[in-house]
Amino acid sequence: MTKRILTLMLAFMLAIPCFSCSGSAPFFIRSPYNDDQQFGAFDNLDDAQKALEGIKQLGYIIYDSKNQIEYCPFESVAQSKILYQAKYVADFVRENGFTYGDAQVNPSYDQGKTEKKVSCDRYVAWVVFLAGYTKANYEDSRLNLYGEKNLENYLKENNFVKITDIDDVQGGDIIFVGDSQEHYPNLQGHWLDYPDHVFICAGKSQSGQYYRYDAGSNARLQSVQPSDEPLEYLPDKNFRYAYRAPNAD
Repeated sequence: MTKRILTLMLAFMLAIPCFSCSGSAPFFIRSPYNDDQQFGAFDNLDDAQKALEGIKQLGYIIYDSKNQIEYCPFESVAQSKILYQAKYVADFVRENGFTYGDAQVNPSYDQGKTEKKVSCDRYVAWVVFLAGYTKANYEDSRLNLYGEKNLENYLKENNFVKITDIDDVQGGDIIFVGDSQEHYPNLQGHWLDYPDHVFICAGKSQSGQYYRYDAGSNARLQSVQPSDEPLEYLPDKNFRYAYRAPNAD
């Protein structure tokens, strides 16, 4: 699948100006974990928001001088945490030579030391685990699209909110598309009408399409993510629904 890789995005990140270097600026762009991952200090919120617009797909938000959250570009900081971890995992699998496939143990537990494989559903589960929705047992490490212990059920158990209107999709939402029968014609019962692919939307792009974190092929795993492409590919990869992380405290 042809994709446009966001090389300009990386250049933009490096070009973000520091509007105040005195240490007294009231606004800071930081990771949603308020760690040392920071891009600039700003004298007013408007400037900070303009700068954040170019990197919000990486999970960054705005803090004030008291380290309190001042602005998040999405409905919830939890969505930015999903995006921050999505970028981390996408970079990790690319830099460590992962290939497409279903690892027996999700790499979130062994960091790829036993199997350097990841698939679309294992990738999403890995990101969700790192964002804080983790249950420390082996069963959860093998979440996938199909089966009684599947990814969608896991999201429901962790209070993710289902989104059924494609126009309501935001960055950090987990997107389900397609038809399971395309790849698994022998599925039975309700699985016959289940989606066949899952990825993470990182919000609308400047091109009018969407940023996306996706581990659906070797080509995607080897690319710099997020990509910039449509949210769905009609008619065989139509939008089914999405799940959004619950509001963070």
